[in-house]
Amino acid sequence: MKKTRLLLLPAIILAAAGCSESVPTGSVGIWHNRFTGYINKSIAHPGFHVTLIHGIIPVDTTQTMAEVQNMHPRDEHGVQMKAVTVVVQYSLIPNRVPLFYRETKQIQQEPHTDYYTVGLRMLDHSAIPYAVQIATEGSTPQQIAAHLDTYAQTIKKVLNERLHKLYPKIDPYIIDSVTVPTFDLPLSIQKQVNAKAGFQAELETIKAAEVVQVQKRKLAALQAGVQAQALASAAKSSGLTPQEIVAWEKARALYAMSHQTSGPVSRVVMTKN
Repeated sequence: MKKTRLLLLPAIILAAAGCSESVPTGSVGIWHNRFTGYINKSIAHPGFHVTLIHGIIPVDTTQTMAEVQNMHPRDEHGVQMKAVTVVVQYSLIPNRVPLFYRETKQIQQEPHTDYYTVGLRMLDHSAIPYAVQIATEGSTPQQIAAHLDTYAQTIKKVLNERLHKLYPKIDPYIIDSVTVPTFDLPLSIQKQVNAKAGFQAELETIKAAEVVQVQKRKLAALQAGVQAQALASAAKSSGLTPQEIVAWEKARALYAMSHQTSGPVSRVVMTKN
């Protein structure tokens, strides 16, 4: 009997080795009956597991990216957006993965990886487009373009509400972040935005020119005041009237101009008659 057990031991080890599966770190395993397809509510934790009647479907629970491109939601006036891209980063609550899989049977390979996740198709084709439409129809393209962060947060809020409503008590999603990397305005709206930007730039130019003119007027007034004060001081010191000083300055200027090409200008002495 002992010899028989020893002879059977290698066969048992080989059988166990051939009926074992591993769950990678960062994933959980969904137990399923190989014959009936029954999905167990409990999870298989990371590591090696002996599988005979039951198999394991490993599901990644770390952060996964869902990206939906070229959406055309309508704003509060019914204007259709040209193209909107939304990227959602989400992770899964491990102990809810089997329950969600029992409910939906949704399991897909993550883009550009060898891992599998649950619920990605539902996000791409249903929940994200819905959240984008609801977030868009409460605003205008101009407001959205000016406040993309607020727009993304609104999408995240609506998305969470939608998921909780679709899968109450089972919802395994944790929405980590929502970003809007691409947002193209309709051509008609873009023309309006460009026209407004051009008008605003022209208005700023006009305002700047007005400021320059005001400064010039202030400077001219200041210079006139200085000149008036200087004229009054000259009149007081020379005994001449301001009119006589002005006339004399003009005469001296004309005299200097007439003798620019004929040598040095003689000094003119200002005296009172």
